[in-house]
Amino acid sequence: MFKETLEKAELIERIHWLIRLRWIAILGLFITTYIVSNVFSVVTWVAPLYIIGIVLGLSNAGFLFYTKVFRTKKYAFVQRHAGIQIMWDLVSLTCLIYFAGGVENPFIIYFLFHVIIAGILLQKIYSYLQALFATCLFGLLILLEYFSLIPHQHLNIFSTLAFGEELWHSEEYILGIFFALASTIFISVYFVTSIMDRLRKGRDDVLFEIRSTIENMAEGVVFIDSNDKVTMCNKAIEKTWNVKREEIIGKSVKDSLSHYIGIAGTRITEKARKGIRTAQHQEIKTEKGYLYNTYSAVYDNDGKYWGTVLTSHDITERKKLEMQLLHTERLATIGEMSAKVAHEIKNPLSSISLNTELLHDEIIHDNGGRGDKTKEAEDLIQSIMKEVDRLTEISEEYLHFARFPRLELKPASVNDMLIELTKFLKEEMSQKNITLRENYAADLPEVLLDENQIRQAFLNILKNSFESMPEGGRLDISTGSSGNNVEICISDNGSGITKEDIQKIFDPFYSSKVNGTGLGLALTKKTIEVHGGDIFCESVVGVGTTIQLVFQVMGNRGKTVV
Repeated sequence: MFKETLEKAELIERIHWLIRLRWIAILGLFITTYIVSNVFSVVTWVAPLYIIGIVLGLSNAGFLFYTKVFRTKKYAFVQRHAGIQIMWDLVSLTCLIYFAGGVENPFIIYFLFHVIIAGILLQKIYSYLQALFATCLFGLLILLEYFSLIPHQHLNIFSTLAFGEELWHSEEYILGIFFALASTIFISVYFVTSIMDRLRKGRDDVLFEIRSTIENMAEGVVFIDSNDKVTMCNKAIEKTWNVKREEIIGKSVKDSLSHYIGIAGTRITEKARKGIRTAQHQEIKTEKGYLYNTYSAVYDNDGKYWGTVLTSHDITERKKLEMQLLHTERLATIGEMSAKVAHEIKNPLSSISLNTELLHDEIIHDNGGRGDKTKEAEDLIQSIMKEVDRLTEISEEYLHFARFPRLELKPASVNDMLIELTKFLKEEMSQKNITLRENYAADLPEVLLDENQIRQAFLNILKNSFESMPEGGRLDISTGSSGNNVEICISDNGSGITKEDIQKIFDPFYSSKVNGTGLGLALTKKTIEVHGGDIFCESVVGVGTTIQLVFQVMGNRGKTVV
């Protein structure tokens, strides 16, 4: 469809050229008619010539006015109209030649100009049909004059007789002039169409290269014509917009595609139609993510607005990275402030804890541990000490999170670490009625790890799985390798996590547990990431949760600086 759009634009440009050429021809007709009638008196009856000139002028004005609708029509319609114009010119030329001497008129050679124009404007088959039409018109004129079915309009520059008879009745003359003109017409059409075919092939080759380039671009590319219809798009747009190109080709952007085009696309079209050359950019939120569109208006050689080229980028991942970066920066700032606060809190907590213990000992010593008041005071002091211990634990855990210790990396077997850890937790799993299924890949490559920190990360994940199965359940642990990565999957069939909560489980201080600090999984995620790994979570409420850990194999990971 894009090729058709280009061909249509090219044909419209040539039709305008033909109309301009026709104005020159009409002016030349009036000047020539005046000269041959008043200066040389070659033609005696000039009224028909002036009438034909006026009719040609009116029809040319009509053709010019009608070209305004071409941009809304298909290429085949424009080509038919071009053919009609050429046929009209041939009929007009035949009438002019008849009233200006018929076969005596040397300007019968002008038939050639019209068939050459047909060869330039039209496809080969239609060019030959125009040549045949011109030949038939000239042959009809010869026959009508030869059989005296129409009166002959004699030119005063020729002798009335040729070969002993009137020129238009001379079979030798009319046959010779007919075959000479007919052969010249068809030979001219052959050469013109051959040249045009080569030019069109060259254009098609260039167009093919352009289309191939556009087709293989990573960005989605769409061309919108001056009627706001999509005439071309590349393969990448199918992925970017999540549509089939067959669904959008020929569709108006004002209808089903407005949510992909955006306000800027409409704005640039309005400006371009007013002659304002500009480019627009817009970020668009869609159901699937984010798009970044760039719009550029395209103009033809006359400066008329032809359409808009739209490039569309899927920036969903980039937006996610930006949001993660902002989140990370915010956490870093909060972390610095919180670490200072936690440090400042920890010191008074130690003092409170020490003084509370002293107060407890003093009360017990003074009262000998007797009396209800003493028992009540002791309970209150125990509650205070319990909460102080909890605050101290949170402070220490957060300080550990904010001031992550330096890694002590060494080659380690993930399988051995998990087997050792599950043996340690075997009694707890038995008490909680949790069934363990293990599937460790043989010959699993070693990974550079800080064993103490990774062991704590594994323990945090397993503890969370235990807590999601208060009535017991099944725990699956498996390992494997993929390319240069070692993968660990820990799955349970516990209560699961909602879609809303799964986005927050690795955030500091987020916890769904009553007494949770909200730092366990946040610290786990940080531990995995500083080891150059990744952690992913998938969960379905009522079905269970799967945590996947990915580490790079020794020798294939970059250096991690902590």
